[in-house]
Formats: sequence, structure tokens, C-alpha cells
Amino acid sequence: MRLFLSSYRFGNHADALIDLVGEDAEATVITNAKDYKTPAERLESVQEFFKSFKDIGITPHELDLRDYFEDNTGLQEKLKEHDFVWATGGNTFVLRRALKFSGCDKLLAKLVLKDEIVYGAESAGSIVVTPTLKGVEFGDDPYVVPAGYKDEEVLDGLHFVPYSIVPHYESDWEGQDRMIEVLEEEDIPFKTLNDLQVIVVKGNDEEILS
Repeated sequence: MRLFLSSYRFGNHADALIDLVGEDAEATVITNAKDYKTPAERLESVQEFFKSFKDIGITPHELDLRDYFEDNTGLQEKLKEHDFVWATGGNTFVLRRALKFSGCDKLLAKLVLKDEIVYGAESAGSIVVTPTLKGVEFGDDPYVVPAGYKDEEVLDGLHFVPYSIVPHYESDWEGQDRMIEVLEEEDIPFKTLNDLQVIVVKGNDEEILS
């Protein structure tokens, strides 16, 4: 299993991402964490993120999981089409629903855990690979239901890592303190990431780069 998990973009370690996926790589980018925005806001946000990728020599290709809510035929092949998969930041609960409603969660679990693809992510995309979304409601609205989504609560994560992730640590993200309180109260293991740090997993080796 190979993971690159950040709080914001590539943290201070774009070089570590390049080491993981290769130079001049192409990325399949899951953008559904941004589906709560208006179409114009969503487009602007996606374009801004794509520029960040292009700035480090990676070519992004958008994957909108809403296209697979009714029928996910071909989604597995789409996930394997490029050098790696990346999930952007946004609303964690919206992203988790999109993963479930498209069946992408099960496909990613199979492909990532078998090391057939690399998974990279920031913020919401990093949180969804943990065991639970508990505590995230203090930073992200869990009741947002974008058009085309079912009003269904999904609180479990993908279990790629055995701990929760608190992103944007020591920043102005208002949810961090309450999220940490809840995780501590319920004895749920967690790791904090500030916006410069990343977690890199390669097989059994894991490192937090500061």
C-alpha cells in the first residue's frame, strides 16, 4: 500500500509525492468533496487545485463520481487509467457519500490495499481513509446534501490507516479543538497534521514529514 496524505495540497513535500508517483505523472483526481459549492465556485476551486498539480509537473484528470451513482461500470478501469488517484479537500461527508454511492470506496479498498494504485489526498480526502469520521462534524457540515445525492449518513471511513487524522492543526480551522476533544474522550487514536506536514506510507513503513 502506498499513501500520500496531507492537510493542504502537498504540504512542504511535493518532492516526496514525485518520489512516490514518478516525474511527469498523471493523476485521476476525485473532486466530489467540492460538490457542496455552486457550479461556478466548484469550477473555480477545481481549476485552482489543478494549477497546483501542473506547477509541480503533474497532469490532472478530473473524475466526477456522480457520473457513476446509477451504474459504476468502468469505474475500476478509470481509477487505474493514470499513475495515481488523488482526492481533494472540501466537505468530508459529501466526499464519503460520493465514494459509497458510486461504489468507489470498495474499489479503492481493493486496489489500494493490493498496491495496484497509489492513493494521495489532502484534508477531506485524507480523513476518509481513516476508520471513522467522528469529530469531523465540528469542521464540516454533515447535513449538506448536494443535488443528485441521497440523504444518507455515512460515518465510517475506508480503514486504510488505523487512526483518525486531524488536518489543519494549529491553523484557523475551527473544528480542530472539538474534534481532538471527541477523539480523546472516546479513546480513538489520532494524528494531527499541520498544513506543511504529510504522512507517507510505503508498505509497512510510515513516516510523517514535517
